[in-house]
Amino acid sequence: MGRVAAYVFTIILVISYALIEVNAESEQKKEVVGHSVNTTGPVWIEYKCEQIACQGMELIVNNSGLIHKHSDIHNVEWEGLVDGVMSWRLLVDQVVDENVISFDSIISNQTWSEETDLPDIVPSPSQQEDFREIETFSQCQMNYCESNDLETEGIVFTGALGSLNDKDAIRIVGNEGDVILLPRFRSSNEMEIEIWMRNNEIKERIKSLSSDHNEEYFFEYPEGELWLRVISSVESEYSTYEFEIIRYDAGRESPDSRELTNPWSHGESLGFNGSYQGHLAASDIEGDSVLIELGSKMNVSPVCNFSNDIILDIILHEINSNEIKYLENITSCPETIDSTDMTKSIEFRMKSNYTQSWSIEINTDNYGDGKNIGDAPDSIWQNGLRDERWELIDNGVNEYYGSLGFQDYVDIFAFEIINRNGSNVYFNDTEGEVSFKILVLNQTNGAIINSTNGSSIIAPQGVHVIRIEKNSGNSELVNYRFSVPELSDYEIENRELEDLSRMFTDFYIIVGIMFLTPMIMVIWWNRNTIFKGDKGIIRIEQHELMMLNRLKDRIVKKIDKEAITSSLHQLGDSPWDSVIQEWGKPTLRHMTENLEICLWKISNVDILLGIKINRNAWNLAAIRIYSSEGESVKIKTITPDKIFQDDEIYLDTIKPKSNVFLKITLDTKPTNMNFQISGMVNGEPVAASSNKTIMWEEE
Repeated sequence: MGRVAAYVFTIILVISYALIEVNAESEQKKEVVGHSVNTTGPVWIEYKCEQIACQGMELIVNNSGLIHKHSDIHNVEWEGLVDGVMSWRLLVDQVVDENVISFDSIISNQTWSEETDLPDIVPSPSQQEDFREIETFSQCQMNYCESNDLETEGIVFTGALGSLNDKDAIRIVGNEGDVILLPRFRSSNEMEIEIWMRNNEIKERIKSLSSDHNEEYFFEYPEGELWLRVISSVESEYSTYEFEIIRYDAGRESPDSRELTNPWSHGESLGFNGSYQGHLAASDIEGDSVLIELGSKMNVSPVCNFSNDIILDIILHEINSNEIKYLENITSCPETIDSTDMTKSIEFRMKSNYTQSWSIEINTDNYGDGKNIGDAPDSIWQNGLRDERWELIDNGVNEYYGSLGFQDYVDIFAFEIINRNGSNVYFNDTEGEVSFKILVLNQTNGAIINSTNGSSIIAPQGVHVIRIEKNSGNSELVNYRFSVPELSDYEIENRELEDLSRMFTDFYIIVGIMFLTPMIMVIWWNRNTIFKGDKGIIRIEQHELMMLNRLKDRIVKKIDKEAITSSLHQLGDSPWDSVIQEWGKPTLRHMTENLEICLWKISNVDILLGIKINRNAWNLAAIRIYSSEGESVKIKTITPDKIFQDDEIYLDTIKPKSNVFLKITLDTKPTNMNFQISGMVNGEPVAASSNKTIMWEEE
């Protein structure tokens, strides 16, 4: 009994010493990682020390109850097959900083993994069996893919080589001409992934990539079948691998689910704000193209990315179906692109000898005026034919914003009156150093029939114009804002009228006799002229007209500046009616109680302008000759000399009962013509404009 007791005491003592050592060791270490996964398939985990040594580093793996331990001061790892829950812990000495330890892993995603051992070789052409295959199609073409919602576009496949002689071959679904991408290939030991082609006649290896190849690799799906084969580069009992593969279907890359063509043949242009991507195969001789919406007179910055060498053409498409070759045979996108005043879209046409990816987007600091992209037109549509360039104001939108910049003085918008009897139109909220003018149009020929500078106006049913113009003639940027014009229905009062003319018969007879009596006296006094003719008056008029005819010849024939100036002064001293009789019916004419303005067309670029002042003087007078459509009017010369800028002439003071004649030469031939005079009369600002716009080419 004594010996037994002594033996038991000895065992207890040994166990106690052992527990003391274990506790001591545990006190010297800390757990820096504790993790678990639930999966099926190959798994590899690895921890590396990024400094000289990590003392006490130990990996403890629990694979469905089986415990595996691996200790090393530089690198600890474990790999094997998992079917269920696997957990692991990483221990290091207390003094080791956990931030110096890196982690890497290959963990099966259960969906795409090696379930049973794959074939060691790519089958011969004659061998037909139900081989394992994987579908790797990606819908991330053009702008169909929100990459932030996807971990990967294609398939991540996990497998393992279980012995020294094991190899894995697997078929990839696809069609000839599809673009295939291998973004990554990783393994626990050095491996290679081979790309094979197999059809009914041959099989051949196309390419081989090592596991340390970390660049994206694009290639075409071959004629026949595509196979991938994984082989080990070193002797290893067990090695885990992982590769990602993506297939871009060449037959479904366009918006209408076809192969992308060059030039574009897939309908309307793509939206301006999008980012578009695609893939170009080396065998695609025609190449790809993308057509993106663009607006008038925009300055944009294209952002283009190509994974290999490219040949690029940039084409501007205009409203009238014209195509302008902006740049040809370039190898990258320019920093900026300027569109024309007729541009509606831009096309990028791409060709390459390399299979690759591309992406294109367009950025700009100024999207344009109103709700459309691009600059609003500077003139009114012609002949009543409006297209998409002229934005139709939407009553469902509260506010519109725009700007007038360098060499941009006018913006035109359209608004529509639906009420059959017309509507009362006015602005109640505008902002900016600009003038807002409402123009009422003839719905048949597009002529301006009425206008107002922002005050209330009655507009009939149809489409009319909002004209926004800089208050100053400088080229500085001016921003503006306006709320949608207020429209109130205009109602015509339908009252039944009664004919009461019978009550005024006697009054009409008496008034008629009173009006006829002076006429009878005038006829009696001028009876000789009327019935016999007065030769003296005719001789005076003929002399006067002969003089005016000579003046007209001087002006039209452009003899010299001094002669023309003298002739114009003589015209000013001649009777107004005689000048009109000699020069003929004016091209444009405007008459008020105190003012009459006539404009004659001498040639396509030469104008004679006459101004007659009746009673009151005009001070600080200025007249503007402008075109409401097409290119802006620009004055080249004025005789006699006057101060002018662009389309405005400063007249200073025009005395009462005087006539002023000016010969004006334009820099360019306008589309149409109108004029507007402004100044001070009796200390009050006054303005007048022609209520008619004439088409210049028709005159």
